[in-house]
Amino acid sequence: MKDLLFEYDMHLDFAPPVEEHRFTLKCIPLTDERQLINRLDVEVYPKEFLSTDKDSFGNYSIYGYTKGKHDRFFARVRGQARTGLAPYLTAKEEHQVGLFKYQTDYTRPGPAILKFAEQFESAAEKYQNLDFATTLMHGLYKNFSYVQGVTDVHTTAEEAMALGKGVCQDYSHILLSLCRIWKIPCRYVVGMLIGEGLSHAWVEVCSGGRWYALDPTNNLIVDDQHIKISAGRDYHDCIVSQGVFVGRTTQTQTVAVRVKEMNP
Repeated sequence: MKDLLFEYDMHLDFAPPVEEHRFTLKCIPLTDERQLINRLDVEVYPKEFLSTDKDSFGNYSIYGYTKGKHDRFFARVRGQARTGLAPYLTAKEEHQVGLFKYQTDYTRPGPAILKFAEQFESAAEKYQNLDFATTLMHGLYKNFSYVQGVTDVHTTAEEAMALGKGVCQDYSHILLSLCRIWKIPCRYVVGMLIGEGLSHAWVEVCSGGRWYALDPTNNLIVDDQHIKISAGRDYHDCIVSQGVFVGRTTQTQTVAVRVKEMNP
């Protein structure tokens, strides 16, 4: 168990300015069985109209609208999290878990993933969901390289596997694809990891009525160094910032994430 201080800053700059800006933000972690969130401070600019709700996956969402012209937009979230409170999350009823068994446009396997999966066919018969997913994770870690700049947010699991390299989003999509070949319920997670940089992505696997978190980028079972923000079928369900506006513009996004232990 750890007590962590976290900051999540997302900035958008527009040149020239835009108006009639409608947006959705998913950048706020929630308390659950594994983590306790407190001392939460959220700042959004501009914020003429704001409302909050949970989406269909239970993610905390901010919905907003700004009518006037503006050349910048930001969301800043600060708080404290106590992590590692439990080794799993209790899954909901089977019919609510079932949709996570099926491939999406991001995870649908092609020749590269199917060929890689062949080596695990015998192991699938011997292990339960969590142990088998962990075996898949170890195999992926050995055969995939972390390299920035070769993929982007639109890259699919199959495209990344064919390249043999990518970032946390790619590791997670590939592991989802592999698990779903064997109809293991699994979901994409966005969150924060101790250190400074960007947001992080990992996977939760349902086994025995419980969701267990695996971090394929770091080849480990998630313990107390991660803070979960959102979860869904793939990256698309967890996009931090989405919006539409009026105006022809060039937009530049910057994200800064900082997580440190309070009493190391």
